[in-house]
Amino acid sequence: MSEKSSTQEVQVNAPYSGSRWKSWLFSKENHREITKKYADETLDLMDQYDAIVAEISPEQEKKLVRKLWFTVLPLVCLVNATLFVDKNAISYASLTGVFQDMNLTTQEYNNIQTYFYVGYLLGQFPSHLVFQKLPISKYVTFVTATWCLLSLCTLGCKSYGGLSALRFFLGFFESGITPCVEHTITMFFTVEEQAIVNPIFWVSCIGVDIPCGFVSYALQHTTVWRPWKWYWLYVGLLSALVSVTCFFIYPDNPATAVFLSVEEKVHTVRRVKNSSRSSIEQKTFKIYQFIETIKDPITWLFVVAIFLNMLENSTTYEASIVYKALGFSNLTTTLLMVVQTGFGVFAAIAGSIALRIFRRQSVYVACVCLSVAWLGGMLAVTMPYDNKPGILAGIFMTRPNGTAYIIIFSLCTTTAAGYTKKLTRTALFMVAYSVANFISPQLWQSEYAPRYIVSWSVQIVCSFTLCPLCLLAIRFILLRRNRQRLTAMENDDGQDYGYIDLNGENGEIVRQKVDVSMLDLTDLENKKFIYPL
Repeated sequence: MSEKSSTQEVQVNAPYSGSRWKSWLFSKENHREITKKYADETLDLMDQYDAIVAEISPEQEKKLVRKLWFTVLPLVCLVNATLFVDKNAISYASLTGVFQDMNLTTQEYNNIQTYFYVGYLLGQFPSHLVFQKLPISKYVTFVTATWCLLSLCTLGCKSYGGLSALRFFLGFFESGITPCVEHTITMFFTVEEQAIVNPIFWVSCIGVDIPCGFVSYALQHTTVWRPWKWYWLYVGLLSALVSVTCFFIYPDNPATAVFLSVEEKVHTVRRVKNSSRSSIEQKTFKIYQFIETIKDPITWLFVVAIFLNMLENSTTYEASIVYKALGFSNLTTTLLMVVQTGFGVFAAIAGSIALRIFRRQSVYVACVCLSVAWLGGMLAVTMPYDNKPGILAGIFMTRPNGTAYIIIFSLCTTTAAGYTKKLTRTALFMVAYSVANFISPQLWQSEYAPRYIVSWSVQIVCSFTLCPLCLLAIRFILLRRNRQRLTAMENDDGQDYGYIDLNGENGEIVRQKVDVSMLDLTDLENKKFIYPL
């Protein structure tokens, strides 16, 4: 091996010592030659089978895609839907007797919502580190089992303090699941497919309130035991079922998925890498990628965008307060929440169809959704208070904000390459999400009742006006990068590769030439990475 290659090997293996650390951190060329530790997790699979597995035929690809749609997608939907059943349980509990049994005030109810997101915030970085270091399947199984335990503990809760503590820990343990299942989607589906898969995936979260609403409605008629306890028992049993399912079949990545044959694993890896030109999974935390994430302005535009967007999220959790302020009973409020959710599902499906038709126009689709929400907010705040149908129509029209959130989250993950960079960006994204969500319930103070003018004004200005401006800024910057890269690619040979240093049989270092997607480069390192817009 050449002297130059040996030097690069030393820099990769000892990146934290003096001048070598600085060289490793800032010299991008060094990342074109790495040790196996820093390579993609699918390297062993591809080393062993890539040369002997034939190219996929159109018929095989259709069969594989269909299999992924009926295995991976339902599984991640099940996990995330269970998360939202857990998260929204407190909203339905407020309609099934928990206020009376625990002597809760409206302010205490708002505080409980905030405590959940305090836990959600504090759990972000630990959870991201855990599911990068550990097999994802083990992480998901453990967390869903913890949901079950906390839900069953709620059955014995008798006070505001106890319920607050349980909601805090539930938020802490739920904090990493959404990014985790989102990363699972990026491992199995191409960038183009993700634009369609993500809205369908999020329907499982938005739409879960429809069956939950009917369950809550039915429980309000029971006279055996307390209705809210039946509801939390249902949540606990559902979480237990999901945990057992994940233990047996949830995949760590395509290379280890038990439901795929060897040929299907190879074809899945090829499809995703050919689409994204980036790594699938990498288990080593890379400091230089963390620093690059912090320095990339796109990261902070996403952070600001989701913070502004999620200030609106309180209408989902505070729907019971809004509807009851309009004079509706608990039973009617429950049914209205179901209708509101139905409109949100309709908006998500419409958004998915729009993304399929207007490919690479995701930002514009999100801005249209936020424009509809802006109009709904204006109706809700300006309609005469005795015009309840008009106010309800305005509230329902804010539901496309959920579709915009889906698109923003998807773009946040797909516009970053390099596994540590991707995880760091989503962690920061979820921190902003958490902060906004523990602020938003506090917007609905009783002193603003019954019109909640201040609450609606904050949402109209921040969530529906400033957020789309951030998204347009993101699109402008990434479109400029894409144009520069496409121009440069017209003048090269179309090939891109690097080297991985392996230990040979006699202890010598062997250089292995690999495709660039095996190197786990970031989007700023890999100039052939094209940002989805």
